[in-house]
Amino acid sequence: MTEYPVILNPEGRFPGLIVVDHAGIATPDRFGALGLEEHWHATHHFCDLGVEPLARALADRLDAPVVLGTVSRLVLDLNRWLEDPRSIAVQVEGTPIPGNRTLTPEARALRQEAIFWPYHEAVGVLWARVTARHADPVFLALHSCTRVFDGIRRPWDAGTIWNETPALSRPLLEALGRDAGLRLGDNQPYSGRGGVYTVDRHTHGSGLRACGIEISNDLLETPRDTADWAARLAAALETCVGERERA
Repeated sequence: MTEYPVILNPEGRFPGLIVVDHAGIATPDRFGALGLEEHWHATHHFCDLGVEPLARALADRLDAPVVLGTVSRLVLDLNRWLEDPRSIAVQVEGTPIPGNRTLTPEARALRQEAIFWPYHEAVGVLWARVTARHADPVFLALHSCTRVFDGIRRPWDAGTIWNETPALSRPLLEALGRDAGLRLGDNQPYSGRGGVYTVDRHTHGSGLRACGIEISNDLLETPRDTADWAARLAAALETCVGERERA
């Protein structure tokens, strides 16, 4: 029986699903050591900092089903196509990742079978359950990002990531935009039009509303930060789904 991923509120009543590709920092022994120094574990390269407690708070506030990817993205990135070289990164900021650079095809396949496929199977099962229960559900991929990347400061406090349609992105940004203090981005700081996997894998061509959201991780550093963002994002999602779905 696999230990990945973690599922919260599988029977939650919220008309949507929240998925968190990069929630964890686990580097299970069975996959071998990465060989990176310890300080890398506290960086955004290892996981989306602050996003796991935020997801748990949203699960509680919304009674929403949530899927948490618990293994470090440096072991395997759940939001990349398997053919993408970034699926299992071989370096981080120019520093080699020894355990990934020497990975055999068999060891790569082991990670995929133990981490990638169980996660996306769980997402697919829960999403099918949600779509069977609700006429107009939403699919949200929750992420955090670093404020400074490649020496450039990103101005956005949060931004939506979408590809096929802005049908969820647009109302979510409108609802979050009621907080005049926030700087928000549309397909920022990353574009959803190429290179991301989870939202497209589970929703492309379905006609259902879906997007990712990136929150700058310097806004998720304390329990108060988490509580504030949980309240803000929960309210925005409630607005997006509408009261008719909650009746």
